[in-house]
Amino acid sequence: MTVPGTFAAALAVAVSERARVRPGDPALITLTYRGADCLPRPLTYGELHTAAGSLAAELRACTDPGARVAILCEHGPDYAIAFLACLYSARVAVPLFPVTPHRNIDRLVAVVADAEPAVSLVSPGAEAGTRDSEAAAGRVLAVPVDPLPAEPVLDPVGDHPAYLQYTSGSTKSPAGVEISHKNLTAALEQLRAGLPPATVKPIVTWLPFFHDMGLVLALSLPLYTGVLAVTLPPAEFAKRPIRWLRACSDYRAGTTAGPNFGLALAVTATTAEERAGLDLSELDLLINGAEPIRPESLAAFSKLFAPCGFRHDAHTPGYGLAEATLPVTFAAPESPPLVEEFDRGELAAGRAVPATIPTQAVALVGCGTPAGQRVRIVDPLRHRVVTDGEVGEIWVAGPNVSAGYFRRPQASADVFGARLPGDDERWLRTGDLGFVHAGQVFPAGRLKDMIIVDGRNHYPADIEATAAGVSPEVRAGHIAAFGIDHGDHETLVLVAELDDRLADPVTVARRIRAAVTAAHDITPADVMLVPRGQIPKTSSGKLRRGECRARYRAGAFTRLIQPPIQLSF
Repeated sequence: MTVPGTFAAALAVAVSERARVRPGDPALITLTYRGADCLPRPLTYGELHTAAGSLAAELRACTDPGARVAILCEHGPDYAIAFLACLYSARVAVPLFPVTPHRNIDRLVAVVADAEPAVSLVSPGAEAGTRDSEAAAGRVLAVPVDPLPAEPVLDPVGDHPAYLQYTSGSTKSPAGVEISHKNLTAALEQLRAGLPPATVKPIVTWLPFFHDMGLVLALSLPLYTGVLAVTLPPAEFAKRPIRWLRACSDYRAGTTAGPNFGLALAVTATTAEERAGLDLSELDLLINGAEPIRPESLAAFSKLFAPCGFRHDAHTPGYGLAEATLPVTFAAPESPPLVEEFDRGELAAGRAVPATIPTQAVALVGCGTPAGQRVRIVDPLRHRVVTDGEVGEIWVAGPNVSAGYFRRPQASADVFGARLPGDDERWLRTGDLGFVHAGQVFPAGRLKDMIIVDGRNHYPADIEATAAGVSPEVRAGHIAAFGIDHGDHETLVLVAELDDRLADPVTVARRIRAAVTAAHDITPADVMLVPRGQIPKTSSGKLRRGECRARYRAGAFTRLIQPPIQLSF
């Protein structure tokens, strides 16, 4: 219950109300695996409400309202309980991941140092390991195993954020986006209104809850709307991608989601025997976001899983970012994805012109229309809105947009305080390039990742796609193209993870260099082949090209072949 006349977190209110009227209904089912056996672990609304309320009482006893609370729990019911406990008690959640030898401990340490949490919430049994780690901060509390029955209290939220969503920036300088309770509620309402199928049938995902897409779409949205959430840990998906699709089939999912590399893995890492008996006919939405969407991945997935009942129209491309809580644009649920081919040279000049010569065509995927907010494509230097078909920076304004970064006033002013002439609106500068074509927003790449050689712009994702197309020996999604600034000129470098032990690295590198030179009229200064696991990526699977550049300059990559013959520029 709440104190009369106060405002409690909308998500907390929704869960508590369902616990009152439907306490025995499952809110979340977590799938774990022992060999070939799937072990579902259900969490009912009554259990979630009671456990979150018990943990919230502990947080009230040892912290003040608005205190920051790090969530270092395992993926699954403990994570849901910890997040709801923060909302119940009006403490600021900091969604992170457990302390384990296999995770990025350096990033965890940096984020904890920046957030300075008063409490760290962990899964039962992880208390000692967390306290002894470099990431220990504040008091370590375990999620209760058998909470005492009680009537949980929902505290008024106050002016502090609901949570800090740390973005995939550099390890040395993590940035926490302050997501208010109103931001979260607005984002959930935008998703509910724009994606009706997601509110009537189960949502099945493997997205990590510490990432914005996982926290908002995979956990918060189903709890908010009352549909069943089914989740499997990301590591279980990575081990056997068929587990994701088998869960969609078994639970008759209407909605699922994931970045592009997840679709690619489902195509390349599942067998005909594993796919036998799959029924994906109930899927209305396969939401695709968090990294560049490849038309060939959509087509390959549809072709392979059409015999299982999957409909191509279910592909739902979207664009969003942590600074906007999650959603910015998404395609209409009932329409097939819009794929268009544009002239590569015209794109480099900042114009989206349909291609007429196949060899000069680059295929891009439309990411739909604004999800209950305002989107403008803006010249990043002159701060003027460009016309449809012109490439510019994507700017966003709406109730889901954060007010800024935690303890970073200058960065907040620069990123969240942009202005347009004659407009009093406060705009978010996303740092992403894009354009409007046929009524849809087409993201085109990161502004800071643009490669400029001989006065011409080159999109790294386009170059990476060309390289991937001629090098099946390279690990899918693990090719990074970036520029090296030499002061008076810039050169192109590609780093790729070789995935075929029998392949000749020299031959693969030469093939990539030839293909990029022919398609883009730019000769790479270096094509470096490295072992698996060397290219850094974000928690959502995006390439960290800036980090790749820094590692390349520092000589931190393990090269599988000797440096190429030096080219003159």
